[in-house]
Amino acid sequence: MPSNQTIFPAWHFDHWRAVDDRVRGGASTSHLDQVDLGSSQSLNGDLEKGKSRVGARFWGHLDIDTLGGAGFASQSYRYGPSPLRLPSLSYRGLSIIYQPDSQTHYTEKTPRDYTLVLKTTPTANIPKHPKTPGPPREAQLTYEVTFSLPTAGGAKAKAEGEEKREFKWNEFQATYRGKPVPEGDERWVPLDPGLIYELSIMCRSDFGKQHGDFGVVVRSIEAIRKKESGLESGLGWLWNWVVGLFSWGWNWSSRGGVKLEDDEKKLIA
Repeated sequence: MPSNQTIFPAWHFDHWRAVDDRVRGGASTSHLDQVDLGSSQSLNGDLEKGKSRVGARFWGHLDIDTLGGAGFASQSYRYGPSPLRLPSLSYRGLSIIYQPDSQTHYTEKTPRDYTLVLKTTPTANIPKHPKTPGPPREAQLTYEVTFSLPTAGGAKAKAEGEEKREFKWNEFQATYRGKPVPEGDERWVPLDPGLIYELSIMCRSDFGKQHGDFGVVVRSIEAIRKKESGLESGLGWLWNWVVGLFSWGWNWSSRGGVKLEDDEKKLIA
């Protein structure tokens, strides 16, 4: 069985952008910083002895007062001009390995539920600076799953405790403006993991259920490969080729065949 495809790391921290509720007049904030994970072996078992790894510390403050109970803070990684391609013929879902943040003071009220968000349509309004929220963006259908920190002892989480969650593609819930979109709704579209234009890590108030300072360390995010027969492997390769050709043509035509400058490539990468 082939190994999973690692999406992060490498984290490319300068390519992540804050997408907080400040774009709607809120006061929540988020950050994504590099953190040294040390040389201990992680749950995926792929860490060489004596070799340190870098994780991503997602932290900030979730405010619910400014927007009357609502609030969200997120860090987003945009792919472009070509999307991340994880076709369902080759991959069955995503896995995430994470742990409590040693720099966060956990209490019974500390937010512990986080959301992994996928967007399968190109996103607009690219911020001028990676760490500055851009103007309000047009609402889009997103696909989301939730992962949670443990509540060890009812209040404090163990700083060294690692968690691993695996999500099949059909577990990602279609949502619009934070609300579920059920199958049968006119806005509902099935998730196509073959075209992922944006991946985000979010802390959401869930309409006032959690708020305050938050923090979690994400060790890795991977695409889980399927066991493939020879025929399935060939079909997966053909699908990747067709999707890649279509995506290249779409991006070329949508930009009028104009070659991107280096600065623009960096903004949308």
